[in-house]
Amino acid sequence: MNHPTMHADDAARLAAANNTGRGWRLSWDHGSAEVQALGGMLGPVSLRLDDERELDLMHVAPWAGTTGAAGLPGVLRRLRGEWPCVPFGRADTPTDLPPGWRTRASDDAWMHGYAANQRWTCIEASPLRVHLAIDYPADSAIARIERVIAADPNAPALDISLSIWVRRPARVPVGLHPTFRIPPAPGRVRVALGTHAGIHSYPTGAPGAVSRLLPDTRSATLSALAGIDGPLDLSHLPLSMPAEELMQVRAIRGSDGAGGQPPFALHYLDYDASVGMWWDTEQLPDLMLWISNGGRINYPWMSRHLAIGAEPLNSLFDLGRVAQAPDGHPLADRLGLTLHPDQPWHTRYRIAAWPNVRQGD
Repeated sequence: MNHPTMHADDAARLAAANNTGRGWRLSWDHGSAEVQALGGMLGPVSLRLDDERELDLMHVAPWAGTTGAAGLPGVLRRLRGEWPCVPFGRADTPTDLPPGWRTRASDDAWMHGYAANQRWTCIEASPLRVHLAIDYPADSAIARIERVIAADPNAPALDISLSIWVRRPARVPVGLHPTFRIPPAPGRVRVALGTHAGIHSYPTGAPGAVSRLLPDTRSATLSALAGIDGPLDLSHLPLSMPAEELMQVRAIRGSDGAGGQPPFALHYLDYDASVGMWWDTEQLPDLMLWISNGGRINYPWMSRHLAIGAEPLNSLFDLGRVAQAPDGHPLADRLGLTLHPDQPWHTRYRIAAWPNVRQGD
């Protein structure tokens, strides 16, 4: 087995650097990863496939760190990689939902939840593990959330846990928000999904964005979605045309057993490499896909944003805080997690990379 080869004095210096309060770094034989205090976001991440190749897999927004980004909401200011959304979703109320959909006001104004917009506190940091926490405002049903990001010392992989405490019983839409890097060459990243019960397009359009899917439709496969100009293939990215698409994959599953196929994977054809994500699909039964393909024209997006969000969730799209689907809609039962103050909620998930043997595209 391979184990970290860092000397004790090097580890001590890295641990001290990790406690700056701005961010923390994991470093081990199989890769490196950065975690920032703002939003508790993970990224960038580089996983080592062999002695000569590394795969940069987590997205970093092109405006992150620029002067103009200072005035953006916290979740967008240094947008990158992966973070938890508690509660999940948008806080503004849409005005153009289809007939039969009902709307309501959000409990707060924090897009993707308070924790996604604020700085987290580090409980413990080492070259292999970062433990973060954040307390919510006193009037929130959510009291506190914690997350641990740990490097697998024997593999190019990260194991992540999330824990939620509440002050009172609550039904909360909850999601994870991994966002993966998409290189610019058209069609050279293949998206692979596990078995599922259908792919549902977003019920309305996003302001300032170009969407090519028919709203509020169900499709059987990612390679033939119901598009405004006929079937649309989103199984290979990026597209050669601008598009901004949101979809919810219902009841997604990977294969069972050790070494089973993940519910979600990306195959980077020009790198002969793949990245996969495993999570508890009983707790978070669906996957929201956010395909950002230069389809948002307003600042800070500026038709330059290229990424795929693969977001395990228990929610109605990102609308669980502000809308309800009509009875009989296939996603009407996606109402969020039932949380209780006498029992914290915990989940674990894993992101890993591996080299491929090239067998064609």
